Amino acid sequence: MSIDWSKTITADARAATALAAAKAEARVTLAAAVTAARAALITDLPGQSMIYLAKEAEARAWIADPEPDLAAYPLLSAELGITAPDAASLAQIWLNLATLWRSAAADLEAFRLAACAALDAATSVAEVEAVQVDPGKAIT
Repeated sequence: MSIDWSKTITADARAATALAAAKAEARVTLAAAVTAARAALITDLPGQSMIYLAKEAEARAWIADPEPDLAAYPLLSAELGITAPDAASLAQIWLNLATLWRSAAADLEAFRLAACAALDAATSVAEVEAVQVDPGKAIT
């Protein structure tokens, strides 16, 4: 005779296990969706984020410099004539792109944090399933 140990597990324990599993799956889905949304907005090359930060810093310095010397701005010098015809225009483009990125990043981060908080607060599988975990559907 064998003992069916599954009958010793309470309905509350089964519900808690199902809730934990649903939350874990939703977090994986959320992370993948936010990763994909970010990837659609960035150039995913090693060191590229550092380049963009350095470009933004150079652009801010160029704009603030009353008498900028192009030789002191190597990234502006390197891209001059490719993206814009002059350094002032190029610096402004870089600043505009940085502003656009921050706005999109802020929207994605707010979405991610709100979804995480909603998942933390969920007390049933149905509540977990009701949490929006696809930023593409939530952010316009």
